Amino acid sequence: MTDSILRVEHLMMHFGGIKALNDVNLEVERGSITALIGPNGAGKTTVFNCLTGFYRATGGSIVLRAREKVTDVIQVLGQKLHPDDFLHPAQLGRRIYYKMFGGTHLVNRAGMAHTFQNIRLFREMSVIENLLVAQHT
Repeated sequence: MTDSILRVEHLMMHFGGIKALNDVNLEVERGSITALIGPNGAGKTTVFNCLTGFYRATGGSIVLRAREKVTDVIQVLGQKLHPDDFLHPAQLGRRIYYKMFGGTHLVNRAGMAHTFQNIRLFREMSVIENLLVAQHT
């Protein structure tokens, strides 16, 4: 067994009737440098958006082994509302939040983060300083 920090199996992402990702498999070993390459429209950004919880994948599994714990990313993102959820009004607000809006902050806590490309960088600032500024825009 490998010392993988990330394992993606049979990942699928559909946007309506369009299959953006179909049966994507990926394993990243701890300490390795891994690149995801391909032409425009191949699904690279969609894979990263699923990994970080920005999108909720429509199928497959994403398992993150970071910070000495195992996180099932798709489970962290929540589920669709079920009619039984309305039987417990005291818990409804929290259930709606986690089920409908997911838990991308929980994916971040588990050790996976996402930032957007910013082409207007401050040259005199470090990478981390540019990222910190970007979170306020």
